[in-house]
Amino acid sequence: MAIPIEMPKLSDTMEEGVLSAWLIDEGEEVSSGDVLAQVETDKATMDLEAFDEGVLLKKVIQEGEAVPIGQLIAVIGEEGEDISNLLDGQDDGDAAASEAAEESPAPEAPEAPEEPPAPPAEPVEEPAGDGQLRERTPEPVPAGTDAEGRRIKASPLARRIAQEHDVELARVEGSGPEGRIVRRDVEARIEERERAPEPAPQPEPSVEAPSYEMPEEEAPYETEDISQMRKTIARRLAESKYSSPHFYLTVDIDVEKAVALREDLNELAEEQDRAKISFNDLITKACALSLRQHPFVNASYLPDEGEIRKYNRIHVGIAVAIDEGLITPVVRDADRKGLTQIAEETRELAERARNRDLEPEEFEGATFTTSNLGMFGVEEFTAIINPPNSAILAIGEIRDTPVVEDGEVVPGKRMKVTLSCDHRVVDGAIGARFLDTVRSYLEEPMNLLL
Repeated sequence: MAIPIEMPKLSDTMEEGVLSAWLIDEGEEVSSGDVLAQVETDKATMDLEAFDEGVLLKKVIQEGEAVPIGQLIAVIGEEGEDISNLLDGQDDGDAAASEAAEESPAPEAPEAPEEPPAPPAEPVEEPAGDGQLRERTPEPVPAGTDAEGRRIKASPLARRIAQEHDVELARVEGSGPEGRIVRRDVEARIEERERAPEPAPQPEPSVEAPSYEMPEEEAPYETEDISQMRKTIARRLAESKYSSPHFYLTVDIDVEKAVALREDLNELAEEQDRAKISFNDLITKACALSLRQHPFVNASYLPDEGEIRKYNRIHVGIAVAIDEGLITPVVRDADRKGLTQIAEETRELAERARNRDLEPEEFEGATFTTSNLGMFGVEEFTAIINPPNSAILAIGEIRDTPVVEDGEVVPGKRMKVTLSCDHRVVDGAIGARFLDTVRSYLEEPMNLLL
């Protein structure tokens, strides 16, 4: 019996997916667990696996197409099985043409055979997508496949970089999940190739020198397709901004002791060959411990259920900028982890986020979020709450600034943080008390180690 393969829901916010690459050809046998294709969601590029055995009878959509969740994208079944009832009229035009050809009189050319026409008689005339009824003809091995024509598992970003730098993916060893090739693997191959002596350049045929004259009329603008991630960011943050009543609280924190503690900890980490701790790791830990004491900040407003849900576990999402937008990998149970563990986990998650290699459970389920623009010299900003959270902390840069201590002006280090609050859950006093707790941890950072 033919089995329809529909676009699955691969993340909690996904509404449609782009089929970025087919990994199985029509007519090939499929086993349960085989990866049929790669699907680009709003958060990452995921593998689409088969759950049944059979033959891939039909690819209903092509690479690069975006379709909503639940739409038919392929059909698996027994070889030669009739699947017209599943295609919902998509092949009606071809069927009608075939019937007309059978019922019409033979053409005037006497050389034509008078046998009834059969679909596989002229396979080269069939459309490229209709591999169900034609013989398979050898094709050139496409880029991104090995010598046997099997597609190499690699992230779309890695494929693009490899194509731009003329790198054979078959010569790259993958370090991602299940041996998938990711960005760092291709870049390492490029560096290795650059270190090796290059062959003598071959003479190239002379070509006409390019013209650098300005065109008569320059286009007034350029357009760029909206990625699945950007569509979701636009939709969810617009909903958050206009459905959640935001208000903002800003405090200026003395971080001189925190900066000194970080330097001491990193000297020790270097001696012990451990991950270095960033200032953002200190803030993650400070927020996690503060959320223990202020449960309404670690909560969600759920109007459909008629409740405010206060979470017993603390999962801190950390906003990471990538080419397509923002993604928030989650440090789970951050209040129970030490600074070194938070540092190691954050580095790994951020790197995989930039390579779009995160699994759904690694970027879903945050109960609170932080966003840091201090490394870009931003002193202060406000962030839009990441739904369904009730708050997000915007972190500015650490500033060297004069401060007054005991009546004297002395050099100091300060940092501004701004808490965006959903007023349906977090009142002004609750938000202020939470910020005061965060400030106390960062101004006396030894408490983070207890």
